[in-house]
Amino acid sequence: MQLPKSRRRQKLREKKCQYPGCGKIFFGIHISKYCPEHRQDRYRIRKRTKPEDVNIKNQTFKHNYTEVITMVLNCALEGCDNQFEVKIYPRQYIYPKYCPEHRNEYKRIRHLRQIGREDLIEQMMKESEMMELDPNSGRETEAETDEVQAIDDVA
Repeated sequence: MQLPKSRRRQKLREKKCQYPGCGKIFFGIHISKYCPEHRQDRYRIRKRTKPEDVNIKNQTFKHNYTEVITMVLNCALEGCDNQFEVKIYPRQYIYPKYCPEHRNEYKRIRHLRQIGREDLIEQMMKESEMMELDPNSGRETEAETDEVQAIDDVA
């Protein structure tokens, strides 16, 4: 069986431009939707998604440390008293809000259902609060300051 060496030329048809408000008649192949003017890049409609707020699942911790330190933070989920360690890096301000057991959204919802707080699940879904910590907010006594200093020396 012999195959043709040249491709079949597509037929040009009379088409109507689909760009909103245009409606010009032009000649194009079966798949053409827009006239030559509206095929240009400047007429392309681009759908952009709004960037997600980082403070929904994380927390902003403003500091001016010049060295890497380790800090103990409390889980922000209601009913969870777990503490977890976070390394604080210079010029980095976004850190986890939840302990490793509740970083997953499914696990947070399951935890809230177990303690009977269905109202918080709905609130957590739509909430986009901004949570900021002060560098000295976790240090209330001199003993705690000494413990944090000891952790800093280890790191």
